[in-house]
Amino acid sequence: MRLNIAAACQEASHIWKRDRDVIAAVAGVFFFLPNLALGLFMQVSPIPVGGGGQDDQALVASMQSFLVDNAPLLLFQMLAELVGVAVLLALLLDPGRPTVGEALRIVARRLPVLVASTMLINIALVGGIALFIVPGLYVIGRAALVLPVLVGEPERRFGDAIGRAIELTRGRVIQLLSLWALIFVGAYFVQTLLQSLARVASAGGTNPFTAGIIAVATSAVSMATLIAYTLTRAVIYRRLASNG
Repeated sequence: MRLNIAAACQEASHIWKRDRDVIAAVAGVFFFLPNLALGLFMQVSPIPVGGGGQDDQALVASMQSFLVDNAPLLLFQMLAELVGVAVLLALLLDPGRPTVGEALRIVARRLPVLVASTMLINIALVGGIALFIVPGLYVIGRAALVLPVLVGEPERRFGDAIGRAIELTRGRVIQLLSLWALIFVGAYFVQTLLQSLARVASAGGTNPFTAGIIAVATSAVSMATLIAYTLTRAVIYRRLASNG
């Protein structure tokens, strides 16, 4: 059965209009604020530009330094994002229609398996991207419904959830990748435009006021992107699960 992407997007839009106060509150705490903290306080090392072995080594060293220096902030942001996504999924998929507090308790009970599943999926994703990108895209298409399955079907263990996600996405990977590419590529271009405007406004310098404004704006774009991605995942999971 072919998935109707347009209808799924319309349903996700309807959910946003109906529940935007609750969704925005959860997203503000778990998406916007952690991203803003990351944008304001992360330490950025100069990136060497050029070619040759020494420049490549310097680039690797710069990336390693960035990860080490910002590890606590990055881990905090990733965990907050995972909890926020899971809370929204619980609010949308739990038939008991939980409150935000009840959804938080549901997520807290499932947090170890959610963290473990996210880590394993990210490892597979990085490995797939390293193998000429296409396998990484395949992982994204196949694994995107693992979290909705874990939240929507809490009786399933991680291995079962992977099998269920693979079953639901069979024959639909291209459709799903196309939808999520539109969401994330669009967000990337908006953020790139904002950063370019910031560089022009500060005349190539590092004006703290401009940096703060751009951090707020890019955090808002990231929040909107995660909301769209989470709502579409929830709707698509529910539609596919109801058909089998």
